[in-house]
Amino acid sequence: MPKYKDMKYTVRKDGRLVKKITANGKNKYLYDKDEKELYKKYIEYLHNSYNGIPDLKNVKMKEFSLKWIELNSASKEIRTIEEYTSIVNNHIIPSLGFKKIKDIKKYDIEQLLLDMKNTPTTANKTLAYVKRILNDAIDNDIIIKNVANNIKPLKVIKNERKPLTIDEDKILISSTHKYAPFFILMRYTGMRKEEIIPLTVDDVDLKNKTISINKAVVIQNKKIKGQIKIIKTTKNNRIRTIPILDNIYDMVVDLVNNSKNGLLFVKEKDGKMLTDVAVRRHLESFLYGINKNQEKKISFTCHQLRHSYCTMLYYANVKIKKAQALMGHSSAAMVYEVYTHLDEQRENADELLNNYIKNNDN
Repeated sequence: MPKYKDMKYTVRKDGRLVKKITANGKNKYLYDKDEKELYKKYIEYLHNSYNGIPDLKNVKMKEFSLKWIELNSASKEIRTIEEYTSIVNNHIIPSLGFKKIKDIKKYDIEQLLLDMKNTPTTANKTLAYVKRILNDAIDNDIIIKNVANNIKPLKVIKNERKPLTIDEDKILISSTHKYAPFFILMRYTGMRKEEIIPLTVDDVDLKNKTISINKAVVIQNKKIKGQIKIIKTTKNNRIRTIPILDNIYDMVVDLVNNSKNGLLFVKEKDGKMLTDVAVRRHLESFLYGINKNQEKKISFTCHQLRHSYCTMLYYANVKIKKAQALMGHSSAAMVYEVYTHLDEQRENADELLNNYIKNNDN
């Protein structure tokens, strides 16, 4: 799917380019054979849409940002829309919402980042959205330059993701805790949490010892109506097949034979599909159970189990491209990052250099 600035579009069989826009629950399609002309139509559409705001020239950041969410939510994942809404409502509007867009200065945005210095990742997302919103304001002739463009993101020190140790793996795989199968399956298949929750008996091929990952669940939180679960395709819209390793085969057979409503994992209370809250409570219960008699307490997250699987692929000498396919990544970049880091750990550079010098001195 090509891109022109922030615009995504698809190419029809007849060669025409088409841009899909969803606003107010209705779909609209823009067509053109030229990428630049299609972009002009797109900007004109946005301009006309923003013109629904009275006195656009003096519009405040709050009103413009909320309209920006509406116009930019077309074909986006629910979680992406929730992130838009969260960043705008919790950070942009409280700091900049009641200022006219044309009156916002560079130091206003720098102050916003300074106030968020303790949460640098969220601060940088906020800065990125401020830049996008102000770019739309430029396209709509409200301002002539984006005062946020030259502001640099905050430095983020990444916490190193650590795989389970050999001892932790042994504790996990040997656990008889009632929730152990859920986390053991994640550990030895690399499934994402949203992929294992909707896993069904039909996805498991015991004869060929494989599992088909063909769907995921998105859980939209609603304070009043409760959690809404929406089944969708996988993260990158690709179906992948992963092997059932010998060490978990018997466990998977038991899961299939004891499944309820076709699902491998369900809530105990009502037999329905798990929610984020249920998985979190399962993990808390599981960790409490296995740590009761352990002198050295262990802890992990669901994503850490996935990272452990990727690490296992590395040590098993699985090639990066194959590891990418098994992990379900759209590109090899993330797997390459893990493999490179493990390469660096495996190679003791000091020892190699000293040995090289010693050998050449003799």
